[in-house]
Amino acid sequence: MKIELDKKSAEFICGLGENVYVVGGYVRNSLCGYKTTDIDIAGPVPALALNLPPHTSMTMVNHRMGTAQLINDGVKYEYTPFRVEVYNEGGAHTPSQVYFTTDLNADAMRRDFCCNAVYYDVRKDELVDPLNGLRDIEQKILRGCNKRVFESDGLRLLRLARLAAELGFKINGETGASAKANSAKLADITSERKRTELDKILHADTVNGIANAQYRGLRLLKQLDLWKYLIPELADCDGIAQPEQYHKYDVMEHSFQCVRYAPPVHNVRLAALLHDVGKAYCLKNFGNFHGHEKCSGVAARIILNRLRYPNDVINQVVRLCSLHMYDMRGETREAKARVFVAKNYDIIDKLVALIRADRLATGVMTKEETDKPHRFETIRAQMLSDGAPILKKSLKISGKDLIDMGFEGEAISAALEELWRDCVINPKNNTPEHLFKMAEKLPKR
Repeated sequence: MKIELDKKSAEFICGLGENVYVVGGYVRNSLCGYKTTDIDIAGPVPALALNLPPHTSMTMVNHRMGTAQLINDGVKYEYTPFRVEVYNEGGAHTPSQVYFTTDLNADAMRRDFCCNAVYYDVRKDELVDPLNGLRDIEQKILRGCNKRVFESDGLRLLRLARLAAELGFKINGETGASAKANSAKLADITSERKRTELDKILHADTVNGIANAQYRGLRLLKQLDLWKYLIPELADCDGIAQPEQYHKYDVMEHSFQCVRYAPPVHNVRLAALLHDVGKAYCLKNFGNFHGHEKCSGVAARIILNRLRYPNDVINQVVRLCSLHMYDMRGETREAKARVFVAKNYDIIDKLVALIRADRLATGVMTKEETDKPHRFETIRAQMLSDGAPILKKSLKISGKDLIDMGFEGEAISAALEELWRDCVINPKNNTPEHLFKMAEKLPKR
């Protein structure tokens, strides 16, 4: 097994001092033949004691942990001194006490999984493997570095599912049983950290090109009994049957399948995961799924706020969830559909991608059926060909023109809306003559 490290990085690391090792994901991925990115290094001395060559910047990232970022010749490295960590009861991720050590074996024991505890001695060009991590890498297995790996840090529960998905590794039986037994530790993890891991799981297939890795990651979260501590509303969907003529799967599995078929486009997979999350509420309160898309939009806003997603993400995902059933049978009047497409022009591609994934995820529709041009795409193409004013600023009349005509207050925006709708439906009407004539007939106050 050989670690590939470019000459400049090798010389830089060797120059830092004796017994400084490359460790973690870089070593693991190199040995797996996967793409390597961040270079994590570790050694027996504090960062300030390293022999830094000229033109190397150092920034302390976490003084308590001793973590420092080094930048040399444009390449970033993260250095941590060997350490031992002590945790209080619970799984809040942050150790209560940190001790620095010169013992590599002690440093290995505080890490999460054995495949991440293989150290590469650059000077000697050899691997140091205190916990049989090489065997795990060869066999593609995730195994905890110690028996308390999840008891001390609940975030490792999500990392277990995410790494298994990204790497295509199996989970060691004892490690899996320990994770499930400690699933409640996830409740102690901050929303931001949960959000970060969830986003990575939703795009796990893009990391190493492993097909359906994102789907496997979601399934692992279920097997490890973690959803009730991550998105309890989705956990409530487990086992809820759907009409057999339209769906092969229950609501939770259908949601996972939807993510499986959704493209790795910003916000689409997140919307795919949550697009039916309101069905449990609808069934409990109304006895059916009617209007579930609106309930899902409301639930999505609550969930994403709780996980502290940015407002722009929240707003777009809520729109996608709320609109995914619109014109499902293609029976909406052409005029109304044109206005819908114009109003949602910024998300039409994402909405169509979600709808296609949703249909495939039923298990009763084929890819050939779902790949046909969607009505929204056809209408958009026609509107562009017609020169329809997608944006109100494309109208041949402005708010200032309306003010000059005597319009006041809310009547200005109401008039612009009505004029815009008329031109979206009939693009030929977008002329100054027609619009001024039509405006004269509208309320001005």
